[in-house]
Amino acid sequence: MARLTALLGLLLAVSVVEPLAQQPGRGRGLPPARPAGIDIATAQRMVSAAADAAKAAGAPVAIAVIDVNGDLVAFARMDGASPQAVTSSQGKARAAVLFGVPTKQVQDAATAGTPISVTVTLPPPLGAQELTPFQGGLPVMKDGKIVAGIGVGGSAPANDEKFAQAGIAALK
Repeated sequence: MARLTALLGLLLAVSVVEPLAQQPGRGRGLPPARPAGIDIATAQRMVSAAADAAKAAGAPVAIAVIDVNGDLVAFARMDGASPQAVTSSQGKARAAVLFGVPTKQVQDAATAGTPISVTVTLPPPLGAQELTPFQGGLPVMKDGKIVAGIGVGGSAPANDEKFAQAGIAALK
């Protein structure tokens, strides 16, 4: 757990300092936001498909879709979902975008203390945002690039990932 905490601290420090040094600011020294990459209708379709899968399994969860800037695009908290599911779903979606791999891969590597090869997608540093590198977050790819992340929280980790996968399947 200490390794995971140190790794996340380093990544967060890099995500705040490095973009500021490399990109022109948009007032107050902040870099310009990238195009969102996912529209609201698509994000809502993903949330709906994930919610349908969770409902069929009798699992009250929260589902979040975020864009490459780390901004929430669509969200749903099912009746009966725990308050922790809200931050967990958003944190899993952000971690999936940041690391560019399913959050289970990050969790497994941290638990085993093994290195993992990832492509880090740094969001513009707009403040402290929750990162949850536990199973249930998946990157959303389009033309080989990360355009969003979907995260599900509130059920068993394997179920959270299964519901997130149902959200991605709605894109096809």
